[in-house]
Amino acid sequence: MGFWRETFFGLPPKVDSLPANLASPWAEPNSLMPAIVGDLWDFPVELVTPEIALRVPEVNRALQAHQALVSPLKFVVYQDGAEAPSQPFWTGNSDTGISPFIRWNGVVKDLFLHGAAVLGAELDAFGLPRDLLHIPRQHWEIDKETGAVNADPSVIPARFRQRLIYVPLGSNGLLTDGVDSIRQARKLEQARQARLDAPPAATELHLTDKTFDEMTTAEKEELSKSYAANRNKYAVSVTPSYVQVIDHQDKAVDLFEAGMNSLRIQLAMHTGVPASFLEAGREGGTPGQMSYVNENGKASELWVFGSARFAYAITAALSMDNVVGPNSEVRADLSDFMVPNPDQLSPESPVTENPDA
Repeated sequence: MGFWRETFFGLPPKVDSLPANLASPWAEPNSLMPAIVGDLWDFPVELVTPEIALRVPEVNRALQAHQALVSPLKFVVYQDGAEAPSQPFWTGNSDTGISPFIRWNGVVKDLFLHGAAVLGAELDAFGLPRDLLHIPRQHWEIDKETGAVNADPSVIPARFRQRLIYVPLGSNGLLTDGVDSIRQARKLEQARQARLDAPPAATELHLTDKTFDEMTTAEKEELSKSYAANRNKYAVSVTPSYVQVIDHQDKAVDLFEAGMNSLRIQLAMHTGVPASFLEAGREGGTPGQMSYVNENGKASELWVFGSARFAYAITAALSMDNVVGPNSEVRADLSDFMVPNPDQLSPESPVTENPDA
């Protein structure tokens, strides 16, 4: 049986040909590694999981953009260069109760974060996939000895483990290549929260007489409370000669906007979206504008250099002979397709379509 399976469907992917896509920068998910690294280089290391990565707003927005473009696509089977008269059941339906849109949504998420995704296939009478189920990353693994992809039998039904279709992106996912930028974003957000929780004092009582340098903390607190209480009651305040009132209310609180802008540019590069899509401006300048145009009107940077690679990774995996048979391929139907195009219209402009489309 193994001989015939390999003859008709090919050998399973070997582990040395598959990227190591872990939610951390270490080769093994070893809980001791973060502690060792922290001890040797004296810096705290945060394990970046998908949940933590998606708490970064820019990462979440980029993923939503790619899903919004790829997930609604209709994937069509072509035979000998022409659209097949009879399409497989999985192209437009599913017996799982989960729509193809949600299926592709999950595949794009795994490709985006991990650089690989897996589909479980129920086979028809001809040994080709009839129905497909997206298997989340936490429910499949690669056998290091055989290189085969295995799904968790306690979660994935047996009929969808008849064939596991490995969908590689061809590069590492965000959790590998972009892990440093994600950590920076987390640290910057924590610094912003600390600044918001403990903002600089709006009013400073500067004591000019050195006699008061020996005041205790309680005495300083009592003085500040007394001044604040009187200031709230009356429009006019009276201060002793040794007290200089300095007003800081006209000074803006630094929320690290310059650092946020620089980080957004990094995240835009890692996530495959235009910097303007993440509201990032060049060198701290004004963020770009977003608009929507028809794909036939003008190619979108978001699609061409970002979302397209997820769609093409899916079509490449589905075009294998063990999925659609020989002399066949799967293409994404882009005939009715809306894509974002930065820097063309103002945000207030309505959605437009190419009149010739």
